[in-house]
Amino acid sequence: MKLVVFGGSFDPVHEGHVAMANAIQEHQNPDLLLWVPSYHAPHKTERPPAVADWRLTMLDSVVARRTGEEVCRLEIEREGLSFTVDTLRQLEKQYGVAHPTLLLGADSLQHLLTWRDVPELFERVRFVFVPRPGWGESQLQDFRIQLSDELRVCFHAEFLPMQEVAVSSTEIREALALGQMPEGLAPSVREFIRAQGCYGFTKA
Repeated sequence: MKLVVFGGSFDPVHEGHVAMANAIQEHQNPDLLLWVPSYHAPHKTERPPAVADWRLTMLDSVVARRTGEEVCRLEIEREGLSFTVDTLRQLEKQYGVAHPTLLLGADSLQHLLTWRDVPELFERVRFVFVPRPGWGESQLQDFRIQLSDELRVCFHAEFLPMQEVAVSSTEIREALALGQMPEGLAPSVREFIRAQGCYGFTKA
């Protein structure tokens, strides 16, 4: 079984996330793509994400329309800080897949070596990175060069060809807090934000 794990805060899910999922579907045709929303990402401790139920509802509304893809609630149900290696251990037991693909934005390279149990993480997955502003294939090569010999041997990664999507959850949240409904959100996500007043959005 070819399994792709796509983790993130999805706070909120936007067209950049969807473009990543589309790209991995087109280029690698997995049997299953799991969207794994974090409860609280360790590298984002300075700002807690929106409540999990909100993020799940918005994500469900997007993924429900996509074939071969599911939302995985492991990290939400586990609560606390969400460590990818813990999730991979659980997914291996659940799906019997020892070496899934981990889909990440290339900007994750800036803090990847701070993740929990890096040697085990590198052994468990094959990384697939997509471009993010300021982070492209050359940054992946630089990252590979700086690794120790031991880590470089078990670091399996490739760069996925796709157009960079210039949209970020941070910019979306900032716009919503100002009462603006930005581009880059699915209609179902827009409707939910309007109904719930997520991120401080109030209709003018």
